[in-house]
Amino acid sequence: MISGVIIHIENELPIMVDLEEMPGPRDVLVRCTNVRTVDGKRPQFVHEKGSTFFFPMSIVRLIEAPATSASTALALQDESDEPEDALALEALDDAEEDLLTRIRQI
Repeated sequence: MISGVIIHIENELPIMVDLEEMPGPRDVLVRCTNVRTVDGKRPQFVHEKGSTFFFPMSIVRLIEAPATSASTALALQDESDEPEDALALEALDDAEEDLLTRIRQI
């Protein structure tokens, strides 16, 4: 279980969810549980807290998974076939942080 994942949906405020696994490149839906706003409140479209939600990838702009989650690290490690250079990882982290900062300012 990957907790605290933030999903940015087109024309909506971001929501925080829990995922069983990260969606793959060919997935058309994201399966989520424990859907809440970033500040922890229940969104208007959630009627029952324990429901499972499926969001089409066509409306998902960005999926932001916490780097501190051990599950996330293992999931990302399993997906990569080749080891990456540490400097390349640092540059990628910096670029992702800049992108997230710009997205949050919109």
